[in-house]
Amino acid sequence: MRLWTVALSKDVHPSPHISAPNGGFLAGASMVKKRYADLLSARTLMRLPTGLYADGRGLYLLVTSGGSRRWVFRTKVKGGRRRELGLGNLRDVSLNEARAKASDLRQAARAGRDPVLERRAREASAVTFRQAFDSYFELKARSIGNAKHLAQWRSTMEAYVFPVIGGRPVADITSGEVIAILEPIWHAKAETAKRVLQRIRAVIDAAILRNWRDRASPCIGVVQALGGTAHRLVQHHRAMPYDQVPAFLSVLRACDARPETKLALEWLVLTATRSSETRGAQWCEFNPIHSTWTIPGHRMKGARGRRTDHVVPLPERCCEILSEVRALNSQSNLLFPSTRTGKTLSDMTFTKLLRTLGVADQATAHGFRSSFRDWASELEKVREVVAEAALGHSVRNKTEAAYRRVTYIEERRALMARWGEYTSDRCAAPIEALTEFRQFTEGPSNNASPLNLTSPSPASHAPARSIFTRGVNSTTSR
Repeated sequence: MRLWTVALSKDVHPSPHISAPNGGFLAGASMVKKRYADLLSARTLMRLPTGLYADGRGLYLLVTSGGSRRWVFRTKVKGGRRRELGLGNLRDVSLNEARAKASDLRQAARAGRDPVLERRAREASAVTFRQAFDSYFELKARSIGNAKHLAQWRSTMEAYVFPVIGGRPVADITSGEVIAILEPIWHAKAETAKRVLQRIRAVIDAAILRNWRDRASPCIGVVQALGGTAHRLVQHHRAMPYDQVPAFLSVLRACDARPETKLALEWLVLTATRSSETRGAQWCEFNPIHSTWTIPGHRMKGARGRRTDHVVPLPERCCEILSEVRALNSQSNLLFPSTRTGKTLSDMTFTKLLRTLGVADQATAHGFRSSFRDWASELEKVREVVAEAALGHSVRNKTEAAYRRVTYIEERRALMARWGEYTSDRCAAPIEALTEFRQFTEGPSNNASPLNLTSPSPASHAPARSIFTRGVNSTTSR
């Protein structure tokens, strides 16, 4: 009898040796009649060549071309559905053990149970939430380009979720447990609670798709049970009014902070870039001929696969900053390396400096992008597409993005030049700028200085030689 034929030939007699040409198991095969049982001998199992061998009543030994030998059981369940289950490797499961397992499965099928579904349920009950998270996050991490965002995924799980349900079977997690995780932070840390819920939901949904859970997501209805989201306030990055930025830059230049930190923050303001983009700037990203800075796509914000290089036309003051930072550190590949470690500045560097200057509660480093955007719209009246391109924002509409290929580089070059002029024209008199800045930061009634000033020397305001000027040494313009 050959298993891969649909019907039995009249001249073929049932035999314990049922082999297929490719050593495979063909699903549409005829089965051995029930009266043929216990056909295999334990003494010969290890000597059988490649093929499929029937022991009877649905139990088979599959010998592959690679030499592996494993037990396979086939049966039908309620409704006529055919089921096939692996019972283990011959080295681990003896012939008698395989027959005993097959007998139990036949009894379950006769009782109307589905052994495949029962096995899936047992396997799912062994998968904990932490294991489900690790499996999901292994794939999710590939689409997260921001290292800080990547770290936040695991840190929120470690802080809020794993202590409660990390060791629980993902199949058994209830809505009550999810509520217990979120209730203490739902109002106190609204944004964190929102993200924790999103991440729990993502892990649970992935577990359902992997058949590790056969019930609905326990996250359904949790928001309503916790009172909704009316308490959430949209909190944008604190931004300084653009008409105060020139005075701020004057005060920044005069303060006694580390030179590389001051220059880095000034650079961030003048280029309207993000903190990570400025802190990670490298000399190889600059074009001295066109006075541009090209930020590679992998350092830009956005989903992987959709990030593109962002070209920033540099104002004249940025060219001066390049000369100054090269004089401070001519060995590093980074534009603004940490003087302590030689590596990228910490993401708290600008926050600490703003706190020292007394404006941390009114402005953030990222907020200067908003200051630039407001200035471009209100004062310069530039087109929205140009202002958005200057910030490196991608086109959200996928259809529009597929057709819009222009970068508006010349319009942006003129815009960035005017921004540089606007922020520098009012900085010629530091004392007057400080008075104006005090009024913004502390109000007219408070005479305390928001920062420790040192008297600027005349040389400190002299324009530095730009590394983009003709005749500069090639080693400083790489």
